[in-house]
Amino acid sequence: MGGRRGLILPLAALLAFVGALGVLLGLRAAPPGETEIIEAVAAGYVAETGGARTDCFARPSALPGVRMVVICAPEGGRARAYPVDRLGRAVEIDADALEAELGT
Repeated sequence: MGGRRGLILPLAALLAFVGALGVLLGLRAAPPGETEIIEAVAAGYVAETGGARTDCFARPSALPGVRMVVICAPEGGRARAYPVDRLGRAVEIDADALEAELGT
């Protein structure tokens, strides 16, 4: 009976470690939420232009590889569009495609 206990405890510890590692890696791989993406883009916009975070909003995109387009439009100023992928990274797209996307 003592031999069985000596095998079960290390096995249980190993399974707990692997489970915790799986949860940690799963959380790191999860894409950020829309609010997180908008906040990150708005922070970059504020740092770049001195505008307000409230100048920014987002809309979903039908363009391939583009999750959403964050638009920062100061009152009376020129709007800036920031297309981002599913992980919130900036995406380079054709200016005409972006104009067509914003026009819809």
